[in-house]
Parts: sequence; structure tokens; C-alpha cells
Amino acid sequence: MAQSYFNENTPDVVLRSLFAKYDADQSGQIGRDELSTLLTTDLGMTDSQAEVYIHLLDKDGSSSVCFDEFKQWLRSDEKLKSINDQARYHVLCKAVEMFKKYDTDESQSISSDEFEELMNDLGASSDRESDFKAIGNGKISFPEFLKWLKWLKV
Repeated sequence: MAQSYFNENTPDVVLRSLFAKYDADQSGQIGRDELSTLLTTDLGMTDSQAEVYIHLLDKDGSSSVCFDEFKQWLRSDEKLKSINDQARYHVLCKAVEMFKKYDTDESQSISSDEFEELMNDLGASSDRESDFKAIGNGKISFPEFLKWLKWLKV
């Protein structure tokens, strides 16, 4: 089980140091592979747990996380709740699996065409274009997808 030694009182310098350890190019962004290593190595997550959090932390589907997103998460009440609660974790794993199935170009977001395929598979007959626009602005990130599913309170 992953553990977090960080809380709302952890100094920024400590968080910045951890972030910088994995931000090798000093871009202010940690990519998916670097974030996976940080989550498994420094926070003790399994590969599966890390994959769930990579999807949760990448709010905009950019395949990276900035320092502010990272800091906000470590200081939040959420921290590791999504993997420590087994029922929630199971639902998140299913949502990640579904998201990956329809993210056929592996862009970490669902495009209009990918969303149309999802809706076809679900047998939905609504106005797909307006449904798509209501969810995302040109693409649907995993957090937006999770809200759309309404499987969990997020």
C-alpha cells in the first residue's frame, strides 16, 4: 500500500526538490514516464496504482503534470484516498481501462472521433457533437471523462 509523508505543512522546498528530481530537463513539467517513476519509487505505489494517479493528475490531457498540480495534489485531502479505498480504486481501474480503449491514438485525451466510437458502442442516439462539446473543449481528459461517467463522486 502506498504511503504519503507529505501534508499541507510540507515546505515548498521539499516538494520542489522531489519534483525537480524527476524534471530532468527543468521544463516545469513531469512527463508520464517520469511521474510513474516518482509515484512508484518515492511514494511506493504499484505500477497499477501509479497508472490510475497519472490519469487523475493529468487534468488537461497533456501527458504531463506541472509543479502546481503536483503540489496541490500532495497537499489535498485526496492524496492517496483513491487507492486506499479498494472499492473506489476498482472503479477507477475500470474507468482507466475504458478510457484507454477509446483513446486509440494514445494522446491521453479523447477526440471527437474517439468519442463518437464510444457513443456508438454504447448505443447512444443523442446529439453526439453537443454531448462532446459539453464535456470537453476539443478533447476530453481523463478527469473530464470520469465526471462524465458519473461512476464516482469527483
